[in-house]
Amino acid sequence: MDRHSDDTQEEAPDTFVGLGEAAQVLGLSRTSVQKLVDAGHVEAVRTGGGHRRILRSSLMSYRQGMAALGPRESGRLPLLPAHRAARSQPFEVLLVDDDDLTIEVLSTLVRSSFPEFICTLARDGMEAAAQIERQRPNVVVTDLNMEPLDGFRLARHIAARPEYAGICVLALTALSDEEVARRGGLPPDVLVYRKPLKAERLIGFLEAHAQAQRKLRADS
Repeated sequence: MDRHSDDTQEEAPDTFVGLGEAAQVLGLSRTSVQKLVDAGHVEAVRTGGGHRRILRSSLMSYRQGMAALGPRESGRLPLLPAHRAARSQPFEVLLVDDDDLTIEVLSTLVRSSFPEFICTLARDGMEAAAQIERQRPNVVVTDLNMEPLDGFRLARHIAARPEYAGICVLALTALSDEEVARRGGLPPDVLVYRKPLKAERLIGFLEAHAQAQRKLRADS
């Protein structure tokens, strides 16, 4: 490829790159990048030969937000001023996902952005239900496709219990509205964010919810 072609590729935001280049950009292994693609965190297409080609703009968006996978990177995520609020009553977040990479990404993002939060993990809906009974988190962030108890049943379990009325449920999924409906739908109070999820959207949601909880406690 000549120099002019290289320059064009660098400047075009919606060109495609291979797994090798994506791995170099994110500082991850090719296997980890493939898992990110499979989990819907970065957008990709499959060529006629069966190879993955990753959308550069999606890759760079992920790099700017959710690529904080380890100690070297976690300090680069921005902390909002309100994160330094009084900690006498910690805000509690439960993350639920059966994919190891996804839950690592989410937990690193939450813990590095909100060090004062209590962030706990569950690998499926059954483990999550047990933790909810013990700790009553403020927010449950859950995937929908899990075994043996999926996010649909977990959300319905929370909605059916009056003692869980103060728990906000956020579902993360790549399923369409039609697919969600075919699976029986979700309780009306459940929020749904589509994958691939932008880090700033989750950070903004948690910050807004934490501020609302602080105001509620201050007024009570």
